[in-house]
Amino acid sequence: MISERLPRSLSILIRPTSVDDATGLHARCWPDRPRDVVVGLLRRAEQLARYRRGLGVTAVLSGQPCGFALLTLWPRCAEISDLIVSEPLRGQRIGTQLVEYLATAARDLGASVLEIGAALSNPRAIALYRRLGFVDGRIIEIDLGSGPEPVLYLYRTLTL
Repeated sequence: MISERLPRSLSILIRPTSVDDATGLHARCWPDRPRDVVVGLLRRAEQLARYRRGLGVTAVLSGQPCGFALLTLWPRCAEISDLIVSEPLRGQRIGTQLVEYLATAARDLGASVLEIGAALSNPRAIALYRRLGFVDGRIIEIDLGSGPEPVLYLYRTLTL
């Protein structure tokens, strides 16, 4: 079982995701989603990586997946989406590590701008992204699973 506070001696490993992570991510991060939806997301991440159009990464603690994020390259920028950390581990800098890992990957893939969205109902995520140097951009309505809601997209310039 993953403890609520990370002992200083333990560190998080961030690595490219695999469909083999589906069971752990489903149990720890997306228990409310059907497992086949999680598998589909991880397959998409593997395909993006194969064609150098993005990258999915899994955060691992004590051999167990505990977080995920997806990078997708678009014509005008790179986008981080589907960022999630297991609820008991939120606030432990795992989200920060996922974002910074993918910012480096985006830069390595040639992107000059990185964007990330957060529902306006999630001020904690918005505060994190602002602390990481993202600036507010546009707000659009997106259905995140419970009907349309406003999502703020934030941007960060990547130095090549």
